[in-house]
Amino acid sequence: MKIILFKMLILLLPFIAQGQQLVVQIDSEINFDSSSLIISEAGEDFTASVESYAPVYVSVLSDNQLDKKINPGHSWRIFIHMQEIDWNDDLRLEVKRTGTGSKPDSNGKPQISNGENYQLIQSTPGYFFNGKGEIAQIPLGFRISGFSVTMGAKNFESSLIFTVYDD
Repeated sequence: MKIILFKMLILLLPFIAQGQQLVVQIDSEINFDSSSLIISEAGEDFTASVESYAPVYVSVLSDNQLDKKINPGHSWRIFIHMQEIDWNDDLRLEVKRTGTGSKPDSNGKPQISNGENYQLIQSTPGYFFNGKGEIAQIPLGFRISGFSVTMGAKNFESSLIFTVYDD
């Protein structure tokens, strides 16, 4: 009898040990106000930095219905890094969290911390912020600096990669 129970336990183990299925969703694109980059007279300088004029929203959601009910307050961490496509090494792209977002299925207050100050986005993953449970529409602000007239008129492009880890 013990051998049969042991075999049944081994067969059920993959279902019991299923990990959290966290998903990061991004809404919108980063857009900067280009009017700050216009130089109308010789000898004028660009502004030191330009901030994005509309927030980008990130959501951390669970696609595992059973986990939502059993463990609604699971902890997670977000890391961010950039993958340069057509980029200039003098440019500095920074990000910060500008709000707490909302709970998608309740009126409770989101549990979220860190990420409230601008931090440089690099090509290696760096810790950004952490939270508990599902949180939707967390607003992010971006700032770019390091540009100059010597770069020439050109579009620069990079992809941002958000990675969520459960704790």
